[in-house]
Amino acid sequence: MNIYEFITPSDPITFKADDDKVAFTCALLLGNGKAGCENKATGESLPTMLMFAKDPDKDIQDFIGGDFKDFLETNKPKIAECFKSFAYGSVYDRQTFDDACDAITDPEKLKEFKAKHEDKNRSSMSKWVKGAWQYGERMS
Repeated sequence: MNIYEFITPSDPITFKADDDKVAFTCALLLGNGKAGCENKATGESLPTMLMFAKDPDKDIQDFIGGDFKDFLETNKPKIAECFKSFAYGSVYDRQTFDDACDAITDPEKLKEFKAKHEDKNRSSMSKWVKGAWQYGERMS
């Protein structure tokens, strides 16, 4: 599982995905083509800033290797899990966050911990992480 950075002008946000195509899809949908995304293992930026693209539909198809709707449907469980993995904090904070989540076995307590973490670590009015979680729940 790779760690990615969702790049916005405000807070550091990380998330996890099995591959770049799933990460690209989540960052593209959540950021609406206006947020960046970087694979922290490889240092590669994914082309999610489609607001600058001449032909966004072609760029999406080229990156994922086919039709976007088909990719969404085929990869729905992976995309949902990716959205649920979003968290405020840097790559360096990610392991601590993951360790805390792994230690909490009660689903309600985990939900409470994540909500408090999101509220405490978000400095802007934008609720990127909460939005990602909502996408993940809707896709599950």
